[in-house]
Amino acid sequence: MKKKLAKHSGSCQCGAIRFSFGGVLDDIWFCHCTQCRKNYGMYGAFVGTLRENFTINKTRKLRSYKSSADIRRTFCGTCGSPITWDRKGYTRIYVLAGLLDGKVKITHGKHIFTKNKGGYYQICDSLPQYKTVPK
Repeated sequence: MKKKLAKHSGSCQCGAIRFSFGGVLDDIWFCHCTQCRKNYGMYGAFVGTLRENFTINKTRKLRSYKSSADIRRTFCGTCGSPITWDRKGYTRIYVLAGLLDGKVKITHGKHIFTKNKGGYYQICDSLPQYKTVPK
């Protein structure tokens, strides 16, 4: 008997983009790289899910751009909310954690690219911190 996956859903700020995925929220990243800081104003908070578990239900307003050679970022063409971070060749796609519906409790994760962290905020939790991406 196949185990049923926990279901998560979310949307952009205006609701033009809706998505859902199944799975445990166990692949959490807080990225402090320069691209994320410029894109999100502080750092990116991402939840990874297997591609086959991810569905975008409303796509008419979905836009994307290549932020580097292998990375495509999607966003809402109406309100500008960032939706996903997608690296070519990865089995997982990364969704912005702040877009998830309800009170999502994230109790673990990793801070990455802390060497590029902005000087205008502090990391005030006990999660592991890495200057780049851990191996």
